Amino acid sequence: MRRFLVLLRKEVKELITPQILLPFVITIMMFAVIGQVVGAEGEEAAANRRLALLDRDRTEASSALRAAIEGAGFTIEEAADDDAGEAARALSASGGSILVVVPEGYGAALGDATPARIEVYSVIRTFSVMSGQDSAALSAALLQVEQTVAQEVMTEHAAAIDPAFIKDPLAVVDHVMVGDRQAQVSRDTVMAFISTQTMLVPIVLFVVVMFAAQMVAVAIATEKENKTLETLLAMPISRSAIVTAKMMAAGLVALVSAAAYMVGMNIYMKGLMEGFGETGTSTSAATAFADQLGLTLGVGDYAMLGLSMFAAILVALVISLILGAFAENVKAVQSLITPMIVLLMVPYFVSMFVDVNSLAPVARWTVLAIPFTHAFLAAPNLFLGNAHMVLLGAAYELAWFAVLVVVAGRIFSSDRLLTMRLNLAKLKKQR
Repeated sequence: MRRFLVLLRKEVKELITPQILLPFVITIMMFAVIGQVVGAEGEEAAANRRLALLDRDRTEASSALRAAIEGAGFTIEEAADDDAGEAARALSASGGSILVVVPEGYGAALGDATPARIEVYSVIRTFSVMSGQDSAALSAALLQVEQTVAQEVMTEHAAAIDPAFIKDPLAVVDHVMVGDRQAQVSRDTVMAFISTQTMLVPIVLFVVVMFAAQMVAVAIATEKENKTLETLLAMPISRSAIVTAKMMAAGLVALVSAAAYMVGMNIYMKGLMEGFGETGTSTSAATAFADQLGLTLGVGDYAMLGLSMFAAILVALVISLILGAFAENVKAVQSLITPMIVLLMVPYFVSMFVDVNSLAPVARWTVLAIPFTHAFLAAPNLFLGNAHMVLLGAAYELAWFAVLVVVAGRIFSSDRLLTMRLNLAKLKKQR
């Protein structure tokens, strides 16, 4: 038993090394920071929650509705125009997100135990998770109103009451605005549609970049560990050609991998939708409101999306090439590429949960300075009609790539490439 415990301790010591622990520590710290940022944004959004109200009824029932909305944490502003369409456009221009229209006869309909109509206009400027907080809070307030109305009506008209009215006392008609376009559809439906259209891109990009980074860094570390890099550098080939060949080979493999992942994920999503019973009718309806709102991508849009993704992959490859040059062995690769993993995961999670443009200036520019951020934001920007932002982001990524290629070329042109080391275990001993 003692020999077994000694062997077990030896194996644990070999597994728990600074190279293994560092990525875990940095990842935990990164998630803590992201959680703080997202939490702060959520608290700020809840504290500054506002809503425009156009009350044409002016009855006790509409006043009760107003009180329920205020109880959900909204600051109510009077609509700028008596016309619902103009009020919605004014709301969009002023930066607001929700307009509630209470038509004349709202209170009378509830008094007669018939569903009362309410119109809700939602302005979509971002597809992040946090952007749906206001709509969720409004839905909770309307649900509370429905429960209160149902109880009152049951008390007064218990004998002659329509069960359908008890279930849905309010007939909520949803409208969504994207830019200057409008469609009669719920915000949740639009967000679900966008999610199915955009969720593939960040997942595929994340997986492919991680795969390509590991592949390039491990290849360089293996050549150094096996002493084959010296032979390669001694051959009558320019160092720039060696760097270019490594980059092109890794880029081709990454492109093939990206295409395979896209095809596989697309088949998976189609099967998932069919499993949940999505029919041709719902697909037609989705196509109809997507056309009305301009939430469709053309050939040029897909080309820009592909350019942004490819530029991000190139940046990841050259960063991995540089970091791999510092690896003493293959085991050290994992800790060395941790900085790139952080640069990849921060924009991935931040852009998923919050609107990057709503962050504090320092946080916003820090996130936007990371080249991978623009690849994650490419698809949402294209759906929102911000094609210029996608092109600027791709240009920024390619600028990073050009600078890093120069750095990689200088590293490979120097004989220091063979002696560069970053051994965390040795650094720990020196301390």
